[in-house]
Amino acid sequence: MGFTVVFWSPVSGQAGTTSNLIAAAALLGLEYSSRLLLLGHLQSEYAAIERGFYPRRSWTSKADVSSDVGSDALLRLLQNRKLEPKLLRNYTLPLLAERLDILPGSNKPDVSFVSSAQDWFGSLLELTRRAYDLVLLDGGSGDVSEWTRGLLRLADLLVVCLPQNILKLEQAFPLLEAQLLSNRKLLLVFGQVDPRSSLTIKNIMRQFYRREPAYPIVHNTGWLDAVQHGDAIHFLFRNRKVPRDHENNLFVQQVRALAQAISQRARLGNPLFGGKEDDSQ
Repeated sequence: MGFTVVFWSPVSGQAGTTSNLIAAAALLGLEYSSRLLLLGHLQSEYAAIERGFYPRRSWTSKADVSSDVGSDALLRLLQNRKLEPKLLRNYTLPLLAERLDILPGSNKPDVSFVSSAQDWFGSLLELTRRAYDLVLLDGGSGDVSEWTRGLLRLADLLVVCLPQNILKLEQAFPLLEAQLLSNRKLLLVFGQVDPRSSLTIKNIMRQFYRREPAYPIVHNTGWLDAVQHGDAIHFLFRNRKVPRDHENNLFVQQVRALAQAISQRARLGNPLFGGKEDDSQ
């Protein structure tokens, strides 16, 4: 059985939730042999993820993608009791062959999709976990709707994305506590970090009396440009082994530390690990 990871921020803006998810997913796909699925659901969340992996000229649109691909098609099959784990990959798009797939999100407006999927999404997620070792979702930011609370409950690991901003953090931590169960596995990720700031991650953790594992991801202009141009995978591939004095080294090392933390909790590094129900498919 696979492992579900949800990236989410309790506050809107500055935390880099989607950017962090794209970076972690791409590096996990490049450096781990396990099978990963980046699962799109809401139209608004998937649109931002999609742009990180596809050049602007080939951005997926309703006219480009068959109605037989993506979350909408899978939900129809699930509702008709015709969906099996071994068939799921037929409805995804490959980003890295045999490593990382993406399931296109709904073509419906968010409200319409949530209304139709509310009772079925848990079952869909369960099937994806039987077909993939690791399933990654964007839980959005600043949203504590019933849909978001449902995603948080379904997560095996919650990656909470936070800004390097005291005012925002004063808002974020109470919201975080309200959403969490005492036994939930979680990581804190501070996105778009300025390493020259006196507000270090250690100082933040000390000030707010936090003891969870925390990972900084520095602001990197080259990475943000790459995401805007659909070049996320190529950027990380080119920069995986740059020397220590290279401008992109710190960013890549911090993304790698986050990817390793996720893999350890999902036991991806264990050679006996296998979340796929049928490896021959």
